[in-house]
Amino acid sequence: MSNYWKDKKVLVTGGGGFIGSHLCEELVQRGAKVISGDLSIGHLKESPLKNKIKFLKINFFKNTQCLQKIKNFDIVMHLAAKVGGIGYNLKYMSDIYIDNLLILSNIVKAISTNKIKNVLLVSSACVYPRNSIIPTPETEGFKDIPEETNEGYGWAKRALEIAGKMLRRQYGTNVAIVRPYNAYGPRDKFDLEQAHVIPALINKVFNTKTGEIEVLGSGKQTRSFLYVKDAVSGMLLSMEKYPVADAVNLGSDEEITIEDLVKMIIKLSGRDVKIKYNKNAPEGYKRRCADITKAKEKLDFKNMWKLEQGLKETIKYYKTTFLKENEK
Repeated sequence: MSNYWKDKKVLVTGGGGFIGSHLCEELVQRGAKVISGDLSIGHLKESPLKNKIKFLKINFFKNTQCLQKIKNFDIVMHLAAKVGGIGYNLKYMSDIYIDNLLILSNIVKAISTNKIKNVLLVSSACVYPRNSIIPTPETEGFKDIPEETNEGYGWAKRALEIAGKMLRRQYGTNVAIVRPYNAYGPRDKFDLEQAHVIPALINKVFNTKTGEIEVLGSGKQTRSFLYVKDAVSGMLLSMEKYPVADAVNLGSDEEITIEDLVKMIIKLSGRDVKIKYNKNAPEGYKRRCADITKAKEKLDFKNMWKLEQGLKETIKYYKTTFLKENEK
């Protein structure tokens, strides 16, 4: 394991969130001095390492707070964002676009003003247009417009990548940029309004009152999914090995139809559930799969978690933690 992180003072924005909490834990394991910047401690309350992670309350919508608090760090890893699943992103596309731009503006201004030299910016596969080459290379990221079901978020993440390039060009900042593809795992959002596909399906399977669940779209659309621990590994590698303000996909070569994904979740859940496909509902991209050649070449990135293995861990978390908390 690299010694890069030992004794580094690292701020993780959105450290109480799904991916951010896992990132904070891994940074602690690697010897970093970790600070979670967020509105609340969030998922870190569940962490066995919570006593080794400092909490810094920051409202990223407040410019003055960001300028005062985002300073004297060796590295800032920016994960804080407003986003949900397809339905949420469609309904609130303007809010998502504007709010993410405001968060970005305040954080980047603090980074430049306070002369922070090392930054990770977490973008998204939502930057890609509907008609992208599959598997999708990074060169497709600014072609056409982002896919319409995630358009507000996609444009905001394109702006984030541009901000990273400008930081590097004007201030010489070391900037790593990653585009995660469909990250999932323990601590994800399971409420149906904001959940992405895997946590939404798990929620439906365990909460059906009729023995049947509705799946949006035909089920023939395909996705590749990135387990959260692999996402964290890729983020750390990008900061260590490729901080040149050039976006890198983080994803999996394991492509699966939504139909097969639903069947796998039902099987792993041990429940008897029938599937009804709503073919009139928006289903997003027909295919969505990352070309991770660049990540392998530049970062030596490897997927350590197979989909079935990751789903088992996610379902276990849902049953042992999320369900119990919501029964209180």
